[in-house]
Amino acid sequence: MSKDKVTVGVVGLGIWGQQHPLVYDDYDGAELVVVCDLNEERAREFASKYGCEWTTSVEDLVTSDVAAVSVATPDYAHFEPVLALLEAGKHVLVEKPLTTDLAEALKLEAAAQEQGVVAMVDFHQRWNPDCMLIKEAIESGKIGEPFMGYFRLSDAIDVALQWLPWAGRSGPEWFLFPHTMDLASWLLGAEPQSVFARGHRGILDSKGIAAWDAIQATVSYGDAFVTFESSWVVPNASPSVLDAEITLYGDSGKVAYDMDYAGLAFTAGKHEYPWVPLGVKDRYGRLNNWLYEPMRYFIDTIAGEQPLESGFSAGVLVTAMVTAVEASLAQGKEINIQDLIEETRRTLI
Repeated sequence: MSKDKVTVGVVGLGIWGQQHPLVYDDYDGAELVVVCDLNEERAREFASKYGCEWTTSVEDLVTSDVAAVSVATPDYAHFEPVLALLEAGKHVLVEKPLTTDLAEALKLEAAAQEQGVVAMVDFHQRWNPDCMLIKEAIESGKIGEPFMGYFRLSDAIDVALQWLPWAGRSGPEWFLFPHTMDLASWLLGAEPQSVFARGHRGILDSKGIAAWDAIQATVSYGDAFVTFESSWVVPNASPSVLDAEITLYGDSGKVAYDMDYAGLAFTAGKHEYPWVPLGVKDRYGRLNNWLYEPMRYFIDTIAGEQPLESGFSAGVLVTAMVTAVEASLAQGKEINIQDLIEETRRTLI
């Protein structure tokens, strides 16, 4: 007996938002009903491509019969659509970060709990098979007790200059740190305690984009500490749009992961480390990239087939970490993350 399909809509059809309808249209457990984007031409295009309805208004999804919605709007534009959808009783999957404002993140967490819906943040590195191997190694004691880590995730400068028209309303701290900060907390199974950050500005500012060029932040996890590094000014000549690696030291071992180079390189006009293609099925007609797993998992969780993973509490924690990074950059001192969460929570009472 086949399971009932979960009816779903998608809000935001930008670079990554375009992947969501692709997955839901392909997945047996989902029925793609409607796509939404402020750009009417784009909304019409994707509705035609997948044979679904389209709209330019989130309110149409709020008042619709769809059970679940993916929100893939720009970093700064998550709060209002997510809150409206939650209050309408919709299950919600939102792209990282949950929000770029800690008070808003806490409000969304409370709204999701009150409504009793499935509310997830797409921290997709949790579904990366290599990252799952790292977590299994830590949990099995293969490297002993972790005590030091280094997580780098940076982008070629074209990401800020060409890919994101809203780059000046985000920055490497909001666009990139959520990936690595959630990943580190998940791998370590620990809550971050405090952060001290330093950064550089000027390169992007001179090009009309009000954003940090690069940031390093050291986060204490009690008995362990992790240095996070993100930059938006990596030269475009680099072999990958990403510059990323992970190193974790335990008291009896070490794990290292080069996230750029998967063992395949092309050299023609440029030496390149290719990505597994996104937005297309493989030559056998399958949509097999692990980056799509969070969307499928979201549907399976709604159907009662999986426990909740990367819920809004994880989103609140990451928003608090990045907020603390910004506070440390502004104040030049270490910021207690847990105190920041509690102080913000008190302002909402």
